[in-house]
Amino acid sequence: MMLRYLLLISMLGLSACQSNRLAELDYQPGYNYQGLQTWQWAEPGVQFVPDSAAQKNDLDAQRVRTAISQQLMQQGFSQSPNAPLEVRAWLITDRQQQRTEVLQSDYWGPMWGPSLRADTYETSIDVQKLQIDIIDSSKQQLIWRGSDSWILPQQRISPEQRAAKLQQQVQHILHYFPPR
Repeated sequence: MMLRYLLLISMLGLSACQSNRLAELDYQPGYNYQGLQTWQWAEPGVQFVPDSAAQKNDLDAQRVRTAISQQLMQQGFSQSPNAPLEVRAWLITDRQQQRTEVLQSDYWGPMWGPSLRADTYETSIDVQKLQIDIIDSSKQQLIWRGSDSWILPQQRISPEQRAAKLQQQVQHILHYFPPR
């Protein structure tokens, strides 16, 4: 029973650390971001990695498109054909190994005395990364990239929860565009 509490506490601690993470950002420093007001979708607008039928999900692609459109509109950008900026999003899914070590204290009686041991557990987790690229339309050159990752839940979640999670991630990433 104690092991379960320790695992729960360590998982809660890891999830608390993850929610406070900063998005990964990269951009072209010399680019003039001032005065940019319009954008359009690059084609394809949303891509999946790996590029397999199991990963592709038109519903998630539409959720990402909707979330990005809404967020850019809230930031003062409007969608327009022949805009100077193109937007492309990537949903990247990766299976990773996670190693957890739990320290336990055992007491074997007065003769043996207390002991401390470490148990190691390995589990596979699915991590999804949302990456948003902003491209200069005239040069077809990447000028800004933001991304963030999260652990996919083990159980199924509702379409509303999926949309809310993607909306939250888009807001978190695009908060840093344009660079200040």
